Amino acid sequence: MTFKVDLNCDLGEYQSSFEERKEVAIMPLISSANIACGLHAGDDNSIRTTIRRAWEFGVGIGAHPSFPDRENFGRKAMVLPEARLREIVFRQIEEFANHAIACDVNMTHVKAHGAMYNMAATDLRIASVICETVAKFDPEILIFGLANSHWVIAAEGAGLRIIEEGFSDRRYLSSSELVPRVEKNALITDIAESEKQVLKMVRQNLVTSLDGIDHHLVPDTICIHGDSPEAYSIAKNLRSSLELQGIQISYPERSDH
Repeated sequence: MTFKVDLNCDLGEYQSSFEERKEVAIMPLISSANIACGLHAGDDNSIRTTIRRAWEFGVGIGAHPSFPDRENFGRKAMVLPEARLREIVFRQIEEFANHAIACDVNMTHVKAHGAMYNMAATDLRIASVICETVAKFDPEILIFGLANSHWVIAAEGAGLRIIEEGFSDRRYLSSSELVPRVEKNALITDIAESEKQVLKMVRQNLVTSLDGIDHHLVPDTICIHGDSPEAYSIAKNLRSSLELQGIQISYPERSDH
């Protein structure tokens, strides 16, 4: 049996030269990048710089839209009217696509950021609004969303190909949801624990929740949070470990739709 998985990372979020250097080091280790669109982090310059870096390494180039919330890095839950949510998502995707075109590359996918991503995972209405907005912009675009969540239902309803996502640096609840960041045990910072969780997901299609129970999960892509202090170490270790296990790391091509 041939195992294959995408490694994605949230990038273009740096606020210092040190963080930018970390992102530069991560880029060759992944196969897709979710690039901040300016509302939680980033600006026109960082968007184009990160797009060009991704293209240089053959990495898939995705828009990473969020709520308009730079103060809280897009991690504060916001309840918005449906029309406003559609406008926010569409504008970020459209502007990102224009940046990609200016760099002579194509946007390949969309992955919502932070609170927008997490709220959609548990609220079908929010997930549907986002997926319908993405489909309106480009029905062939890929949408990344939490495996076993409302993202899957919403994407299929909008006619989009869903790329189900597992996480290398977050722990899970028994509902297949991520442990909320406000909980002290939400994040995985240990490199060995991260590797163990990812290999179990990819090879066995299982993830162990905090209560010690294994749950079925089939990830098409594995996320590494670029803003984590351990991001580079996790990415480097996962790349090496997956390849040693004979697992192919590659971007899920749009032509598979």
